Amino acid sequence: MEMTKANLKVYGIPFELETGSIQKLKWPKSKEIAITLWVACQHPVSDHLQPSLLPFMDVCVVWYHDNAALSCVKVRQAVTTMEPMVDTIWLMATTVPVVRVVHKSRIEVCYDLHGFVRPQTSGTLENSIVKILKSELKVQKSLYSF
Repeated sequence: MEMTKANLKVYGIPFELETGSIQKLKWPKSKEIAITLWVACQHPVSDHLQPSLLPFMDVCVVWYHDNAALSCVKVRQAVTTMEPMVDTIWLMATTVPVVRVVHKSRIEVCYDLHGFVRPQTSGTLENSIVKILKSELKVQKSLYSF
């Protein structure tokens, strides 16, 4: 949770450190399109609430710290928890904040239930959101074009 708060602080987004909470945040950089971020850190309470929230999400993102061993270990659990409820799951790596003990990333490839590679992105939150939006809007456009 502290890493999530540190990441969001870089973008001027306040994040409360409440165990088991799910927080609704507005992405401040977008004026053309309304983007709402629902941030839930892994906890039994938030895991229990996911079935009532995830089916209404356009995209789910597993945001992890690429150099923190515990964060990388939790990626599989997060994806496994969300898979039955939503197909559109992205993996997003960050290296903010800098960790004292740096570990090599253990996240190489993650497959969906159909055997396809899950999309991954890294870099700034802003660039990742733009990449996800461009990809998902292109998919929706091609699905509804006929």
